[in-house]
Amino acid sequence: PRSAWRWEVSDRGEGWRAVLAGGDSSRRGGPGKRDRGAEEGHDGTGASSRNRGGTDDSFFWAWGALWAGGVAAGAQGDPKEDRGGSTSAQDGPAGGPAGFEGRGPEATDFDLEPSTSGEGPGKDPSEHGVLKRTYEDLSVKWTETPYRYKIVVAMALAFVVCNMDKVNISIAIIPMASDYGWTPTTAGFIQSAFFYGYLFAQLPGGWLSNKFGGQKVLPFGVVLWSAATAAVPFVAGDIGWLSFSRVIVGLGEGLSPPAAADVIARYVPVNERARATSFVFGGLNMGTVAGLTIAPSLIETLGWPSVFILFGVIGIVWCYWFNAVVPTNIEAEPEKPRERALAAEGNGSDAGDPAAEGDQGIPWGTFVRHTPLRALTYIHFCNNWAIYTILSWLPTFYKDSLKVDLQGAAHLALLPPIAGIAVSLVAAPLADGLIEKGVSITTVRKLMQSVAFLSPAACMLACIFSEDKQLSTWLLPLGLGLQTFSFAGLYSNHQDIAPKYASILLAITNIFGSMPGVVGVPFTGWLLDHTDSWNVSLFGPTLFFYITGAWVYVRWGSAERLALPGDEDAYGGGAETSELTQPL
Repeated sequence: PRSAWRWEVSDRGEGWRAVLAGGDSSRRGGPGKRDRGAEEGHDGTGASSRNRGGTDDSFFWAWGALWAGGVAAGAQGDPKEDRGGSTSAQDGPAGGPAGFEGRGPEATDFDLEPSTSGEGPGKDPSEHGVLKRTYEDLSVKWTETPYRYKIVVAMALAFVVCNMDKVNISIAIIPMASDYGWTPTTAGFIQSAFFYGYLFAQLPGGWLSNKFGGQKVLPFGVVLWSAATAAVPFVAGDIGWLSFSRVIVGLGEGLSPPAAADVIARYVPVNERARATSFVFGGLNMGTVAGLTIAPSLIETLGWPSVFILFGVIGIVWCYWFNAVVPTNIEAEPEKPRERALAAEGNGSDAGDPAAEGDQGIPWGTFVRHTPLRALTYIHFCNNWAIYTILSWLPTFYKDSLKVDLQGAAHLALLPPIAGIAVSLVAAPLADGLIEKGVSITTVRKLMQSVAFLSPAACMLACIFSEDKQLSTWLLPLGLGLQTFSFAGLYSNHQDIAPKYASILLAITNIFGSMPGVVGVPFTGWLLDHTDSWNVSLFGPTLFFYITGAWVYVRWGSAERLALPGDEDAYGGGAETSELTQPL
């Protein structure tokens, strides 16, 4: 009877066979010894075979691996499933691999007869290798994954690399300054060179993304900043060339936000945008953590040049991977012909063609006169003032106020991005969930951005008025983490206003959003020199921008679609109505 048999790995680990279950009670040896209590086994075809004794742990491990493979194969609808009267891939006999109930030996996907060739494991990985089958299964699943999910994951990884290459110099500048005898002023000038390239890249990046598609612009930016990062050790002896390389890094990274905004607006429906935006831009927090964690160890072990070379190579590898696994246009997906047909019918002949869309004139005048966009520009400035000034001066604040050493200050500086990662896991699903329940998009965006500004403001006020200085070690990072709610507010709002021109809109607001990096950080230092007060120099201006930013956005912010010629044709009414971007 079937209950008297069990499934076990064959002698050489190459396949599966059935053996008498009674063999368990009479095992005498440890691993590698013969099981004399069940000398004869059944291989599923009538052939006899020896059963090599082993631990029950190893058997159950192997059974569990095949069970997972059986479930995955059953989920794919194996054409062999109907042979032998099988009803389910998960209805296997107790103690046997899933997917074999009622099928009979001739219907199995595995060779149950022990090999006598002596070739050992790996003889035919495509037939017997569980890991190979798992890899192939994952490859199939990736191929079948909707395009927007693929590119969102890829962009998030690019943003991780982005901030790794941005923050690496903040650690490497210490030994570099020691090697070359730079003054603090010189070191500060070299670090600030990044923001000049970043500022300059915004409008060109928005225009290029709108014309050619963000999925084509982003890899170009990654190659640009990665090559410039890897070149730093070779030009570090000349301040002019070193500063130029940092400008190029900023130029490449400045292309990434408009490119991401364009892709999200183009392919992600409105009820998924907060999660997509949070996932992509959340890569910046991951990059900060990775960069500040990896860089010190690399510098200590291999020297400061290794940081720039390794991080630059990682970016080049990302570009190779991106071009290999993510098509640059949805038309390249052969398994989606129905979606392309629906898009062509519903959106006009130019749908999904960035070049055709970009030929229409960009309505700059309409953007400048649009009050919600002007409000969003101020919000972006306020948001980045807090990020750039606090994160730049937080280690120094901890060192001066709490008397911690430099290593301790660096570790404390990791807390805000870690908190941001945790908060983003809550904020984005919350925003999209509210929209799916019918709450107005404008209401959701205002709610998210209000939390992003007023929560850190409350944490900062508590630190100012508290006599416990240690409170700031966790309350300030918590406040900055709560500012991540802006991913579901500020950073999602551009796609709401004009999906077709989302890259342009983000470029406009990010020009002003980048200015705190150029003026805010040195202004904070100037105030600190003249007042010797952290409350006046750092916390005071930040609180002002938090509070006024929240008020301006609640008063004039909006997520209503801006009526623009051709916008409806190109995007089919936006991601809310286009069948191309509806959840699959």
